[in-house]
Amino acid sequence: MPIQREPTDESRETSGSSSTNTGTGSVIAGILAYLQDRRLQPGDRLPSERDLAERLAVGRNAVREALATLVTLRIVESRPNSGIYLRHVARESSFEALVMLTDMGGTPTPTEVAETMEVRAHLEVLAVGLACKRRTDTDLERMEAVLRQTREVLAEGGNIAVADTEFHIALADATHNAVLVRVLNAFYRFTGRRREVMFEDAAQGKASLRDHQRLYDHIRNRDPAKGQLLILRHMNRARSYWSAVLGD
Repeated sequence: MPIQREPTDESRETSGSSSTNTGTGSVIAGILAYLQDRRLQPGDRLPSERDLAERLAVGRNAVREALATLVTLRIVESRPNSGIYLRHVARESSFEALVMLTDMGGTPTPTEVAETMEVRAHLEVLAVGLACKRRTDTDLERMEAVLRQTREVLAEGGNIAVADTEFHIALADATHNAVLVRVLNAFYRFTGRRREVMFEDAAQGKASLRDHQRLYDHIRNRDPAKGQLLILRHMNRARSYWSAVLGD
């Protein structure tokens, strides 16, 4: 049986097919999987670009682009004349890095899910309080439209994940605090795929709609005390759901 030769680095880079077909996101996922399999610790040196390219069967250009992204996300650091080293991700990388890795196909750990929900719950409480004080008639109309859309999707037996997210975004926008909106948007991106899974259950969708309708009423009536209590219950129900699915 003839031995098939591996393509050289030159042929990989000149053809560009591996980089194009694989995509930076999948190369990043491959590098992270390799680091996890090898159980590299903060401060450990990564293999060379050549070694990573061979292990992942992609071109060195693709590896170089992926490593540049990981450097930007503060997951690894480049030391001149030394190499690429793993950072202490939990301490040194940003939440945006976690969101971007999830966008690229990464799977958050149960601990990451629980911790992000814990932080998000308090941000949602802040958002409801500000929305009750600052909402405009336009904000209320937007939330009403999302509620109508949610009811229509449920009536057709569909998944309300998109509408659910739209309601939370509309609520955040009603705070008229651009920084809070940007932070919460990152959390909504992080939970996007999990929402799709959760709302495959029609009962979860109906419960969410009931809460959203009541939240709308409290915001319309400018009642932050009731609205903040409700959003905490709303978040705790989601937390309980994922605790049961993923384990404590």
